[in-house]
Amino acid sequence: MHESIDDICKAIDENLLRNLELLEEKIIVNVQMEKILRDGYIELAKAKYIRGKENISVLQIPADDEKVVTLFELETKLTEETGKIVPNFDISLKNMEESGNEIQDPIKWFGVLVPQSLRTAQKRFQESLYVAVRAANIQAEITSVVDKLQSLYFLKHTSCSTRVNKE
Repeated sequence: MHESIDDICKAIDENLLRNLELLEEKIIVNVQMEKILRDGYIELAKAKYIRGKENISVLQIPADDEKVVTLFELETKLTEETGKIVPNFDISLKNMEESGNEIQDPIKWFGVLVPQSLRTAQKRFQESLYVAVRAANIQAEITSVVDKLQSLYFLKHTSCSTRVNKE
């Protein structure tokens, strides 16, 4: 890598700008996550108020770990960028046909006729999963950009010191 100092400085500037963009995006995603979770908890509180606190509680969750199955599947893909391995996450609903056993919707643990606010709370918490995956991807990219910046700073430092030694 025999790049000039100007090229290295330009790459540092571009990576710093990308880092700032990612930090702004991460803050926006965190605020969005906070809003979605707050709305979910408010809807859950409404459902508890309508049905009573004993009808919607931890007691309705099955005690057997075998009956509790996630509805979502997390996929992790590793991509290699400039020698560094960067994880990329994706989440999707499990396909009912692919899994051999019957996956029950967890909302049915609370009865057949559940309040609409409980269904809304479930949707909010499911949305929060997608937002959490987005936040994890942003954080992985931030880590990648910071690693690139460190290597560029090292490259700049070594090329500056070799230039001073030659003169």
